[in-house]
Amino acid sequence: MRLLLASICILTFCSCGGDFNQARRHFENQQFNDAISELNWVLFMKMSDVEALQLRAMSHEALEEYDEALTDYKRILQLKPRDGKAHAGIGKIYWEQEEYKRAEMNLLLAAKEDPENVDLLILLSRAMMKNENYRSADEFLKSAREIDEKNASIYFYRGIVQANLGDPMSTASQFNMYIMYAKDNLKAYYNRGFAYMRMGMTDWAKEDFDYVLGKKPDHYEALARRAVCSMGTNPGQACLDLQQAAKNGSKYAQEKLELCQ
Repeated sequence: MRLLLASICILTFCSCGGDFNQARRHFENQQFNDAISELNWVLFMKMSDVEALQLRAMSHEALEEYDEALTDYKRILQLKPRDGKAHAGIGKIYWEQEEYKRAEMNLLLAAKEDPENVDLLILLSRAMMKNENYRSADEFLKSAREIDEKNASIYFYRGIVQANLGDPMSTASQFNMYIMYAKDNLKAYYNRGFAYMRMGMTDWAKEDFDYVLGKKPDHYEALARRAVCSMGTNPGQACLDLQQAAKNGSKYAQEKLELCQ
């Protein structure tokens, strides 16, 4: 009788327990709160389930519940100190929170465990760029290129790195490679123009914005930025373009209208 009662209790308790596969389905369907509820039960049954902790952390992260996500990632590292996914998760959260030194440290630890992960190497490089560690950033971008040489993002960020290292020819070369491999060619030209503009290379920036506007005359963000680049050489036309862009909803143009006063 005691054995029967014990068996009934166990079956009843387990029937209320969570299902990891169901939680994963919720996650894949972007039903993150449902995934968390399911995983809470899974972890109630086994607090050291690293896979469940990882999925719950990712669910919290997707909901921008960063404190909860960090708690789960740090719990994973208590169980598995060299878990690359946990270090990567922590690094991504710190990146979102603009804590770039912490982001770099954790992403570097993640990259040591997962050196073939191109997306991870790119994000690590971006964190290094934020911390002005440009040469280190370039090394990791080159490592990413060896793995995926047709990844356009690698060349875009290498272009920015080379500009900060004071090499305009390499900058142009990397951005040309970015244009070659980018899937959305128009967006690529706009992004390159935007990058040139931020680096003070306004003549090259205008060429890219001209290309974008030649293909899509109602690209008002490109129009606004070309206008700002032209303010020193053709202020009259630049102000007309800024006014047109502002009228059509460009917030950047609206912010820059003061240049015409």
